[in-house]
This record gives sequence, structure tokens and C-alpha cells, in this order.
Amino acid sequence: MGRIMARVNILIAGVGGQGIITAGKIIAEAGNYSNTKVLIAETHGLAQRGGGVNIHVRIGDVNSPLIPLGKADYLVGLEATEVLRNLNYASRKHTTIIINNYVVRPVLPKVRLLSLQEVLDKLKGCKVYVIDANQIAINAGNIKAANAAILGFLYSLGAFEGLINEESFIKALKYESNIKAFKIAQVIKINGIDINGI
Repeated sequence: MGRIMARVNILIAGVGGQGIITAGKIIAEAGNYSNTKVLIAETHGLAQRGGGVNIHVRIGDVNSPLIPLGKADYLVGLEATEVLRNLNYASRKHTTIIINNYVVRPVLPKVRLLSLQEVLDKLKGCKVYVIDANQIAINAGNIKAANAAILGFLYSLGAFEGLINEESFIKALKYESNIKAFKIAQVIKINGIDINGI
């Protein structure tokens, strides 16, 4: 009987211009360096106008690029309210949610802007971490490295354990600012806010 491979489902959501697609490509490239299968599916809203974008990332023993509803192991929001729009992929029992401390004003007029606290209130009972990926990116020398910070935080949570090693991520991240953001996020992981049960 063959060895059963681990499987990880990660849904990364945000708005156009946040490097969501790039984050998926970095994971895929890192997976290639680690000889691990990575499947990706992209969906776009009005990406060019700050509309929603999400990417399904499936790693390991998988055959379809789309994550089934309720089966995401990790739901990541580079923009906080996008987590709420993609909650149907999560399960309160087993999904870990990572939220960037960043909220974008809605594109459509008359749509009320939710605060980060309002987003968190809707996620009570879920395992949630909040990080300031934008500030980490600035500290790393490149505001566009917020996606690399998110990947570093995911790595520190063990999302890629046994599937993709750190050396492979360093190769895939390429640029010094990306690598720095990835590493800073791992160091500050302990400061993530866990609102489970609050």
C-alpha cells in the first residue's frame, strides 16, 4: 500500500492589486522546488477597481483545483471583509482564519464600510489570527510584500509542514524584501490575536 500524502486547502482572498495571484504563484513555485503537487484556481471580481479576488490553493494529494465548500483548512483575508464573503469555504470546527488588519472602502456606492471589529464579531467561535501584514511589508522595505508576510505567517502556523520547506519558499520569494517580510511574520506570529471562544 502506498504512502498517503498530506493535503492542505488554502483560500486566499483580497482585492485587486494586493498580490493575491502572486501569492498563489509563489506557493506553486515553492511546491515545485519541494517536489510537492500544488493546484491553483483563480476567481476575479472587478479586480482592477478594488473588487474581490480569491485564489484556491490545494497542496499534496489533490485532483481538483477548487476547494469544496466547507473544506478550507486556512482562509486568508488580505482584506478583512473578503473573509466574510468567502466564509462558505470555511468550517468553524477545523478552519483557521488569518486576517490582515486592513479594510477597503466598498467599490459600490451606499455599501457600508465594516470595521475590523465588526468583521471579528461575525467570526466569534472561529479560530482567528489578525496580523498587520501591511506594516510588516513596510518594515521589510516594500509595501507590496504584504502577501509574502501572510505566507510567512501561514508557514509559522504549520500550514505547509511536510509539504513545502522554508528553503523552497526563500527561492520562490526571490526578492530581499519578500524574504524579509516572510521571516518577520514568522517572528511576530506569537502576537497574532486569537479570538477563539471570545
